[in-house]
Amino acid sequence: MGYTSGQRVLVALFKAVNAIIPWHKLPPLIGALNLLALRDELREKNLYDTYPTEDFQGTTKSDPIVDTKFICARNSDGLHNDLERPKMGCAAMRFGRNVPRKYTAPPSDHDLMTPDPRLVSAKLLQRTEFKPATIVNLLAAAWIQFQVHDWAQHTNSQTKFHHIPLKADDPWPENPMKVAKTVQDEPLDEEDQKSMAPLRRPLASYVASITLDVDRIEGEHFLPRGHDGIPKTGFKENWWLGLELLHTLFALEHNAICSMLKTKNPSWSGDEIFDVARLINCALMAKIHTIEWTPAILPHPTLELGMNANWSGLLGPYWSKLFSNFGKSEAFTGIPESGADSGKTPYCLTEEFVSVYRFHSLIPDDVAFFKLRTGEHTSNIPIQDIAFENARSVFEGPQNLNFADAFYSFGINFPGAITAHNMPSFLRDLKKPDGEHLDMGCVDILRDRERGVPRYCQFRRLFNMPVPKSFSALTGGNATLATELSQVYDGDIEKVDLLIGCLCEPLPKGFGFSDTAFRVFILMASRRLKSDRFIASDFKDEIYTKEGIDWVQDNDMRDVLVRHFPDLRAPLKDVKNAFAPWGKVGRSEEYRGVQITAPEK
Repeated sequence: MGYTSGQRVLVALFKAVNAIIPWHKLPPLIGALNLLALRDELREKNLYDTYPTEDFQGTTKSDPIVDTKFICARNSDGLHNDLERPKMGCAAMRFGRNVPRKYTAPPSDHDLMTPDPRLVSAKLLQRTEFKPATIVNLLAAAWIQFQVHDWAQHTNSQTKFHHIPLKADDPWPENPMKVAKTVQDEPLDEEDQKSMAPLRRPLASYVASITLDVDRIEGEHFLPRGHDGIPKTGFKENWWLGLELLHTLFALEHNAICSMLKTKNPSWSGDEIFDVARLINCALMAKIHTIEWTPAILPHPTLELGMNANWSGLLGPYWSKLFSNFGKSEAFTGIPESGADSGKTPYCLTEEFVSVYRFHSLIPDDVAFFKLRTGEHTSNIPIQDIAFENARSVFEGPQNLNFADAFYSFGINFPGAITAHNMPSFLRDLKKPDGEHLDMGCVDILRDRERGVPRYCQFRRLFNMPVPKSFSALTGGNATLATELSQVYDGDIEKVDLLIGCLCEPLPKGFGFSDTAFRVFILMASRRLKSDRFIASDFKDEIYTKEGIDWVQDNDMRDVLVRHFPDLRAPLKDVKNAFAPWGKVGRSEEYRGVQITAPEK
């Protein structure tokens, strides 16, 4: 597609500026323009299709619409979101890349295991003490998993394994440690012989894979469960109470939208109501993610302006609505209805996107639970005891909490900070219901290497970012951490894994995660909206109904929570962002545990 002349000027201008001043130290409006320039440059230089030709995205002849309702409705597998390239972004397609494929070659056995991924997990990821992220609440941790836990899933082999040799004193019960290999797509050309081409699982990039049924049991609404005790959702392998809460909440929201549509359109069939309600619910979630979750975890004035611009444009909601009568512009009126455009590269999620969203450090060791009506602290429950089939346990037995209690508890608990030495022991000794036993720290490192994700320094080069020349420079002068890195990576900074570098680099002021990860974020977050026909082109009354558009534009996460759990009004009364720590009510202030108490500075 290439730059427009205006984009070329903006990119060149801010390249010169950023050589002296980084974007996050500029005044907010200028910084927001800087982010636009960064995004334009990344769109031009950091998007790569992993298919030989665009024909693999499907055509109207090879993949015709079998039901014309999908012209105006989402398909659960993502087919026909793009009417000309019907398979683009849909289930079971390949992951794309944010770096040229020549840099994504499969590693040698030596490179795959160097340094030992188990050693990296133990020395650099293992939580030594809980470091809280005090700018957000535990719902923020659950939310990002709720958003991406299905998009980012690969297909793992049932028969082929990596074998990680362990030291004699390693307490792991099996030596070597076994980790299933990632399944690769069948090679389609010579390039595939040299580079990785993993497949996504059969879940679409555009559609939230939530179940939309709820059962009412003793006054509470619960998701229907399978024989394994886990709800019947589109994806459930990493289930815990955080996902239980959010899946239930947005199933209830879907049903509320259905009721509204039924009232406004009494002649509609059940399928019509369902399809439009799903459009509205998905758009509302996309908006919440864009202008609420992101500014919560990246509370920087430039980011708040920039993310709001993604949805409402630099003009803001009022002026955007006024000026939209004269035409839509992504920059000035926002991405919705500005016209879908995936640029020169077909839309897909990327391996590098998956890599920088490895946020396992967000998970705390345990959750402190409280009664909402009194604020009374009832218990601290380890994460493993509210995971998988036990996710519902707090609503049963001696705990006897309700959903409002659980949401309130998540609203005042802190997640972990996204930093080194902060992955919970539970995830480093994860026992899944199917019998699989994993050290997720070890797996995170192994997966990036296996899938050809460049290591930290090379990654920054390929994203046009400066590369640290020493471990001290990488850590921002943290001598202890620099020494640990040097010891693990044998003094070679080029060997530092992407995840480790992102966890060790100093953060821009107010940021919850690294600037390196953020570069992928600003590229892919806006791209997901811009490539989605139902957001970027068809976000209009004719598709959503006027009431549907109003529902999306007039509601936020706080509205959704209070609509279904009215008692949450009290802790949310003075809270501007539902992902920031909520107000404590009643006796909650008496509890001084680390789960809800910020460390003294």
